[in-house]
Amino acid sequence: MKIHTIFKLLALLAVALCSVEAFAYQDDKEKEICRNPKVQEFTLPEYSGTEKKEAPAETDFSFVISGWSDPKKIKLFTKDQAIPFTVQSSETFHKVKAKLPPTLTGKVVRINARIPAVLGCYTTIGWLVKVAGTSAVDAPKEPETAVSAPTNPVAPAAQNGIVQPADSATPVLQNQQNIQNAVSP
Repeated sequence: MKIHTIFKLLALLAVALCSVEAFAYQDDKEKEICRNPKVQEFTLPEYSGTEKKEAPAETDFSFVISGWSDPKKIKLFTKDQAIPFTVQSSETFHKVKAKLPPTLTGKVVRINARIPAVLGCYTTIGWLVKVAGTSAVDAPKEPETAVSAPTNPVAPAAQNGIVQPADSATPVLQNQQNIQNAVSP
């Protein structure tokens, strides 16, 4: 019977240990769920295999992110370099504004953004953009040519016998007096 009693004690001990875990303290308060920031309204044309749209070099671009993101910790970059940007904040959203760096001219690049939320989670998003390059052979601009005046310019007063060149600096009042003097006998 001793063996039988020992097994009962071990079973009782096992049940007691398992029940202690069931009565352990658990926080009834729900943990705050982190919402990933949302990104909208990217202003540059995206490059794809079917639509080979280009963005002009050194173009300004922007996008809007949700208000629960942390604007102080945003990172905007390409593979090779960071892109400087500014953030305009309102109560419900943040607008990120930047300019394509001149070093990206003529390249297809992915612009990446890492946008953290206030509660710690984050969103990583990217856009494939082709930056238009400058052509290697630019046609020289033709110099502006001056419009030549007619060889024998005649003022409207020529009908009355007075001829004035078109580029004359004579005041209008004086021309009217000359016309009256020429017409008067």
